[in-house]
Amino acid sequence: MPSIKDRATSLLMSRIGKTASVRDVKRIGNFLLQVELQLLQSLPDRSTQHLKCEVAPYTYRDYTVAQWDIITQRATLLINCGHDGIGSHWALQLQPGQEVHYAGPGGGLHQPGNATYLVCIGDASAAGHFHSLYLRKASSQNFHCFLQLESPHTKQLLDMPVQPLSNNGHYFADLHEWLYHYNFPTANTIYYVAGNQGMVVQVRKSLRQQGGQVKAQGFWG
Repeated sequence: MPSIKDRATSLLMSRIGKTASVRDVKRIGNFLLQVELQLLQSLPDRSTQHLKCEVAPYTYRDYTVAQWDIITQRATLLINCGHDGIGSHWALQLQPGQEVHYAGPGGGLHQPGNATYLVCIGDASAAGHFHSLYLRKASSQNFHCFLQLESPHTKQLLDMPVQPLSNNGHYFADLHEWLYHYNFPTANTIYYVAGNQGMVVQVRKSLRQQGGQVKAQGFWG
């Protein structure tokens, strides 16, 4: 039986909710989905905003808009389905023509800063979050994206270059090796960390010990 909070959320969604339709669904590897939605309303031109999607009765999940086409009013989501959950089950059964009920957009707290180096670190659930930042960086800024992915051969997501990190327990060893290799200047680098809460806490703590500027956001876990 739904809780009072769930009922209140459902009532609010019925009043402010919107409807989109699925245009296309593509798999990137086994567990990452590229979902294109046709929206009826425009979205603000800002990075890392999310849509709160209804994935089951009284159940909602936030998905970052990885890319927004202002002319066609189509939003692209990158959804990680690599963990067992109701959101993953919902995303995996999406088909073209299907309706999606959502509210928003919300979020958008992470914006490209003025640093020369923008360094993104996270798991596959942060792919859309980081791509949104990538699209809004200045041409003079250096962008690096370290993602925990199933395939070590993935070098690009949409048009964003990525450095895939191990998904087999060596994530932090690989990450520190790459950070040591690049030796980003502390005073002119912003780190964006997103994804699983536990991973975000560990990476943020490590980066702050090095004296870097860190912007972190946990999604799940």
